[in-house]
Amino acid sequence: ADAQEGRDKARELLSTADGLLMAYGDALAASDWPLDPVAYSQYRLLLGMHRHDCAGSPLRVYMYNSTSDMTRRRLWGGAGMMGAASHMHAFFESGSCTTSNPDEADLFFIPADHGQGYDELLRRCADPEWRKEMLPYLQRRRGADHFFVVAANLPSWPDSEPLRHAVMLTVESYQVNHGIPRWYSPWKDVMIPGYIEPWRIAAMRSNNRPTEERGYTMIFHGHHPGTHGLYAEHNANVRTRILDLFSGVHDCSVGAHVPDFFARMGRSHFCLVPRGSSAWTIHLYESFFFGCIPVILSDHFEMPFQELIHWPSLSIKWPMDDIGPELLTHLRSIPLQRVAEMKRRLEEASCFFDYQSGWQPQASEAPGWSRWGGDAVARSSDCPYLGLGNAEDGAACRAACDAHRACNVVNYYHGGGSSGGCVLRRCVDPARPALTGEAYGWELWSRAPRGSLCSPYHGIMQALRRRTQSTPFS
Repeated sequence: ADAQEGRDKARELLSTADGLLMAYGDALAASDWPLDPVAYSQYRLLLGMHRHDCAGSPLRVYMYNSTSDMTRRRLWGGAGMMGAASHMHAFFESGSCTTSNPDEADLFFIPADHGQGYDELLRRCADPEWRKEMLPYLQRRRGADHFFVVAANLPSWPDSEPLRHAVMLTVESYQVNHGIPRWYSPWKDVMIPGYIEPWRIAAMRSNNRPTEERGYTMIFHGHHPGTHGLYAEHNANVRTRILDLFSGVHDCSVGAHVPDFFARMGRSHFCLVPRGSSAWTIHLYESFFFGCIPVILSDHFEMPFQELIHWPSLSIKWPMDDIGPELLTHLRSIPLQRVAEMKRRLEEASCFFDYQSGWQPQASEAPGWSRWGGDAVARSSDCPYLGLGNAEDGAACRAACDAHRACNVVNYYHGGGSSGGCVLRRCVDPARPALTGEAYGWELWSRAPRGSLCSPYHGIMQALRRRTQSTPFS
């Protein structure tokens, strides 16, 4: 529906689904039907159905509408590890930092979905007349105050020439296509994480075992030149080397994909993160949710958010050419206490790689609480039911949650006359509850101790702000 009939139709269908869930949610909970709103919580964000505070950023961003035909498949484009472009577009579309006045804009965003939309953007930008008509503010600073998203595949130099001064938000730092290298520019571009879907994050976290319950020293399971031609074409020989060295070793699990991949990852102390068809790989960001310390084996892979994350305290970077038995010896020699500390730091930083984080609303009148708008509740598996509280008013309901040690979210019915109008819940992450709409008369409040300061959007907005403060003379 999103691709063929437009986002308005997709919103209508999602609202219908929410209405059915509100009407028959209790029956659903008592059944064995495996339907959970967590599985489609990302659609609400992608469809612009939730307003937020742009991760607290003071920046003002103007978003072009002239590339709207390159963003028509947002739900499709927002799925999988290359979905970052669609999520960034949705984030700015529904954020308080977006302005329709170009004169007050600090930055200009050129949206295009990954795949056909991104390819079409590069093709059209080669036409000076199209740029002049459709990107009218590009030449004011030669594009230095413009940005676009590269969710995979860095543009070639001829393709990127019209946008050479613009900021790339890119998952890729270096790659070689057809024998020609491409790379990002550290002085102007911004490294961003790949996208991981919420259901996958939840499954990873459910398999994350305590340090003392982990039996593997290290693990790698994924594509390699022997299973996928793309990895052979791009000489991902470090993956073959891993298999040759560590297959059959008692405390190592290496090879192609396996059915119990999640369980094995959650039982390993260290996750090998070798380069794939290019320098970046989604294996790095998955390791944060498995609690599995990443060992980065990709020399040209630049880490995102280095101003916010102290990478040496939660990961290891090992030269690709030096991979050998000494790597395993080194990992085995690290004291378990230090491994546990690295794992703790890793898990604390995981919110920087979860694109469902950072959509919190603006500050409310209740200190320490966020109000997620009206006519919405949390009732999914990520927010288990605790009991009922005082429904006299919103303040009394929140006070009941404060008095309950486990509570961090309340569904409050402000319509009056409801003895069950204050529902206490315990969300896995109160900064990103899965919402169900069409809950007329209800409102959702959550405690948010760290707020939007730990999210990929916070890292990206911070980096963009630094770019506005240090752009070169043009």
